[in-house]
Amino acid sequence: MDNNLAGKVALVTGASRGIGSGIAQALGECGAAVAVNYHTNRDAALEVAEKIRHAGGTAEAFGADVANPEDIEQLFAEVREKMGPVDVLVNNAGIHQHLPIEELSWEDWLKVVQVNLNAAFLTCKHAIPGMKERRWGRIINTSSINAFAGTSVECHYGATKAGLVGLTKALALETAAFGITVNAIAPGAIDTDMLDADKPGRREKLISNIPVGRIGVPGDIAHAAVFLASPAASFVTGQIIHVNGGEGLY
Repeated sequence: MDNNLAGKVALVTGASRGIGSGIAQALGECGAAVAVNYHTNRDAALEVAEKIRHAGGTAEAFGADVANPEDIEQLFAEVREKMGPVDVLVNNAGIHQHLPIEELSWEDWLKVVQVNLNAAFLTCKHAIPGMKERRWGRIINTSSINAFAGTSVECHYGATKAGLVGLTKALALETAAFGITVNAIAPGAIDTDMLDADKPGRREKLISNIPVGRIGVPGDIAHAAVFLASPAASFVTGQIIHVNGGEGLY
């Protein structure tokens, strides 16, 4: 299978930790020059970039708040200047809160929507014109099993992840004739700090709902992202790839 991404520039948002870090490193291993985006954790992003370089790849860390349109514009300008135009865009940055709707403020709602959904719209808006000109591009959005199965006490999170599904399918149709593919990955329970699986009984309960009998790791998502970014996936677009150990079958 052709996973060679040599000569391509990949931008991964929210890449300083968890799933984003795993995707960034996997793309670097396949030859892409990786722009490692972070918001607040600069040291962690620098460490991810160093790991990619240590493995023989090319990477730099770029600070930007993807909830801020001006930051996104500056991010693309800096990546273009230092690495080249973005060929592979991975919209991975995301936040969530556990709050029932009666405790969920309008400000909480807007913040999650801005980071999880609006930022993906804005990054796609910046990336697609250049991809059209070059007639090649890969966009990968990180959705969630919660877009399909629902999620308790975080309705804003579920709504944004479902919104990414609609955005993915619409842009796939809009850009297919230009050699651009747009797909999404729907992770289930992945062992990151966002999972919060250390509460008593939490891990066991999660595993009981996963047919393969384990919680996922960032590498599981990274493998799917590499495939979707690669030349091997040129005939795959508008798809939502469920990487959740069969949890989505319930």
